[in-house]
Amino acid sequence: MSEATIADQSYLFLNRIHDRRFDEESLRILELSLVATNAKSFSDLRSRLRDFMRSESSVIFSELAGESVVAKLSVLEFFARAFALIGDTESCLAMKYEALTLREIKSTSCLWLRVSHSEWNNFAVQSMEHGFPSIARKASENALLGLKRDSLIEPTSEEYSETLDAAESVRRLRDSAASLTSSHSVQAQGAEYLRSKELRILSRQTRPMKNLDSTGSNLFREGINKRNERMLQHLRSTQMIRDLEPLHSRCI
Repeated sequence: MSEATIADQSYLFLNRIHDRRFDEESLRILELSLVATNAKSFSDLRSRLRDFMRSESSVIFSELAGESVVAKLSVLEFFARAFALIGDTESCLAMKYEALTLREIKSTSCLWLRVSHSEWNNFAVQSMEHGFPSIARKASENALLGLKRDSLIEPTSEEYSETLDAAESVRRLRDSAASLTSSHSVQAQGAEYLRSKELRILSRQTRPMKNLDSTGSNLFREGINKRNERMLQHLRSTQMIRDLEPLHSRCI
C-alpha cells in the first residue's frame, strides 16, 4: 500500500472520530492504516494517533455526560480497543478501568451491570503484566469485595471452597502489587533526593563570588566548578543505573 493510501486511511479514521462514528468500520480503518505502514513511518503515525485520541477522548466523554450508561460503555469499549491497536497500553487500561468502575457504580440500580470478581481479577493481572501495580492493587481489592459478596454461598458447598481458593489467589496478587507500589515509591523518593542534591550543587556553582578580578580566586573557582561537574556526572550516572535496575530485573 502506497504512503498516499495510508495517509488517506488515517485521514478517514480521524474524520470518522470527528463525526463520532465509534463502530467496527472505524476500528477496521485504523487497523488497516497501521498494518500497512512501513517500519520507518509506523512510530510517527502511532505517536500522532495516540496524541489525537487522548485529546479527543476527554472532549468526547464530556459530551456523553447526559447519555445512557449503555452509550457510555460502548464508547469506552471503542476507545479501549482503539488504544490497544495504537499500542497505547496505559490509555487502553484506563478506558477499561473507567468502564468497570462505571458498571460497578450503576449496578446498584441495574444488577446486570455488576462486575464479577473474575473480571476485576483479570484486569488486575493485565495491569500487573504491563507494569501498573497501583492499578492492579485497586482492582484486586475490588475483586476481593466481589468475592466477599459472593461468599453468601453455603460453607459446605463446593462453590464455597472454590471461592476461598480464588480469594487466596487474589490476595497474593494484591500483596505483590502493594509490594511493587511501595518499591516504586522508595525509588521515586530516592530520585527526588538526587534531584534536590543536584539543584543544591548547581546553586553553589552559580553563586556570585568576591574578588572576581583575582587570578587566584578565578583558578580556585574553576577548580570548584570542575569538581561540581564531576559530582553531577556521578550523580546522574548513579541515578541512571537505579532507573535501569527495575527494567533489567523485569527482563530477566
